[in-house]
Amino acid sequence: MIKLICDSSCGITEDFAKENDIKIVSLKTTLDGITKKEGFEKDWDDFYEQVKVSKDFPKTSQPSPEEYADAINEILQKDENNEVLIITLSSSLSGTYNAARLGAESVGSDKVQVFDSGGCSASILILVQELLKLINNNASMEEVLKRAEEVRKNAVIQFAPITMEYLKRGGRIGLLSATFATLLNIKPILYFRNGVLKCVKKCLGLGKTMQEQLEIAGKKIKNLYVCYVHESELLEKFMKKVKEFFGVETIKTSKIGPVVGSHVGIGAFGLAYLIEE
Repeated sequence: MIKLICDSSCGITEDFAKENDIKIVSLKTTLDGITKKEGFEKDWDDFYEQVKVSKDFPKTSQPSPEEYADAINEILQKDENNEVLIITLSSSLSGTYNAARLGAESVGSDKVQVFDSGGCSASILILVQELLKLINNNASMEEVLKRAEEVRKNAVIQFAPITMEYLKRGGRIGLLSATFATLLNIKPILYFRNGVLKCVKKCLGLGKTMQEQLEIAGKKIKNLYVCYVHESELLEKFMKKVKEFFGVETIKTSKIGPVVGSHVGIGAFGLAYLIEE
């Protein structure tokens, strides 16, 4: 049977990982000289609260090839009939894919495949959910990888930062641009799909930003999540707009972990979804 290994940035909860027998290899964060594993959602609150008061900016690092090799060997030793599919954070954002590839090469088994998700956070979760449908029906590795390629093209995560401070501190935006955007209350909508990150809209005010996020997503989508970083005073209002726009009573939510969230910033909110083919 095909077993999955994912990294901690993939938006998978601890319960979901246990239910689906998914191994999680953790990225790491360093803040105020202390390095910790990203871990699961229960581990994130303390990190974000420290970010609020720290003068330092978090640094992030990918897992080592050895950590991937250990995870692979554990799966293969458990059952010699197992195959392993490793799904990683987009290679355009991190060196995690290369670490996984090197770990797989060191094991030297033809039963291991490494797949670059082209996504982050909940868009990887959406990919994993699609692949589990096949895996649970005993699909071949070839069939699963073919579906992974299809989903990667159409899995999207988009979000709007509340403040430009984190993007500025992380070197993603210049001081001058950040200052003007803050003064004018301009909010960018960042759109990440198939490994490409771009700003698709600049909105004046948060109300307009919420509405534009919905318009960008459109209604020809499925497996929708509302995503947010740590906490958001706008989350309840945004959830109401999402429910009204899509005509639904409930919406799934997904918290964004420290590796991605520290760059976007506390309070950022957005959507993840799969564009219908």
